[in-house]
Amino acid sequence: MKTLRPFKQLFSFATMLALAFSILALPGTAWSGLRDDVREFHAFLRYHPRISADLNANPNLVNSWRYLNQHEDLARFLRSRPALREEVRVNPVRVMRSSYAYGPYDPYDRYGRWR
Repeated sequence: MKTLRPFKQLFSFATMLALAFSILALPGTAWSGLRDDVREFHAFLRYHPRISADLNANPNLVNSWRYLNQHEDLARFLRSRPALREEVRVNPVRVMRSSYAYGPYDPYDRYGRWR
């Protein structure tokens, strides 16, 4: 019976280690989705220069229901991407910079192609 104890400890350690690695892998997946959302947001802003100018001046307009009522395209775009809307609320400068979507450390170019 004493010989099984080290194996149980080793098994529980291996299980805990596997659980820790699986939890640490989740933010990478979330970042990938958010990066794609930011890239699509920048493409959206290229086709809507008036909205782009407004949001560059005041990124908090994404939280203004009055502004969103006036710009239904933006409201629809943000409604389908709640993580992007939250990221604009928390880190407006990071999202509005184009380097966040496709910077020097991003292996994809701004068209989604691998460099």
